[in-house]
Amino acid sequence: MRLFLLACALCPLFLLSPTTVEARRERVEIAMVLWRGETAAEQGFREAMAASPDFEVVITTFDADQNKERLQQILAGLDPKRFRLAYTFGTMVTQAALQTPGDLPIIFNIVQRPVEAGVVKSLAHPDGRATGASNLVPMESAFRTLSTIMNIRKLGFVYSSHDPAPRYQLADIQQQQKQFGFQVKEFPIQGKQGIAATMKQVIDARVDAVIFPSDSFVKANGSEIIGILNRHRIPTVVIIPEMVKENGALVSLGPDYRTLGRLAARNALQVLHGKHPGELPVATVPHLSLSVNLRTADRLGIHFPLQLLSVSTVVK
Repeated sequence: MRLFLLACALCPLFLLSPTTVEARRERVEIAMVLWRGETAAEQGFREAMAASPDFEVVITTFDADQNKERLQQILAGLDPKRFRLAYTFGTMVTQAALQTPGDLPIIFNIVQRPVEAGVVKSLAHPDGRATGASNLVPMESAFRTLSTIMNIRKLGFVYSSHDPAPRYQLADIQQQQKQFGFQVKEFPIQGKQGIAATMKQVIDARVDAVIFPSDSFVKANGSEIIGILNRHRIPTVVIIPEMVKENGALVSLGPDYRTLGRLAARNALQVLHGKHPGELPVATVPHLSLSVNLRTADRLGIHFPLQLLSVSTVVK
């Protein structure tokens, strides 16, 4: 009888336990503003936010689909009474979000040079309503790695002329010219209709390799652009890791996007707990993540050191 009564007494506790746990989690809504659809960065962000023991996070996605007018409409329509913060992808989206009136906190991701882009005052002390994660690439480390793969004397830098962000990345690359003995040649693309003409300039310049910045236009047209270069046996180096698998680029030298998503989420959770974005340092990944396309390497006749392959994500 005592055991029966004890079981009856405990039964309601077991039944109420999950509800009690859920009740402790505060429901919050976040606006996710994207430029070219979701990437691994957003996957990492979602995973980390879903794992929060304190918040039940509801994310509403708004994709501008590489349309500036659509982007402005999205940003103008964000209701600060509904959303606790906005997640923004890329330099262009983040700059546009910060130009909209209001004080909605901004958690940005994949902004390679946030200081130069005017997004934050400094990486350590953002001093505004935005913080997040930067895909800043340690270029010295990147070119040290490249020097074990190929000999580069003339390096092409291909980017969209309509996006200001690549110019910040170009400055980083130019700083490595003297140390690694190469010369950078710029090749801006004037919209989709200008791809063929720019690629002809690259081929005629007889560059040893082409490096692409973190550029949404280049990613969206990556198969066409990189396909032309592969046919002319010109090695391609990218910052966006997915371009190795999806577009046939030879090698990527950049931070892991999924990890960056989780780092951005860490800052987002601190904002939800009451921290001011301007007090939270911008997160960066200290080590490069390498991806290698062996099919492209075979086509170009490039052999990767086994030691390098052992620490790379290999696409066959």
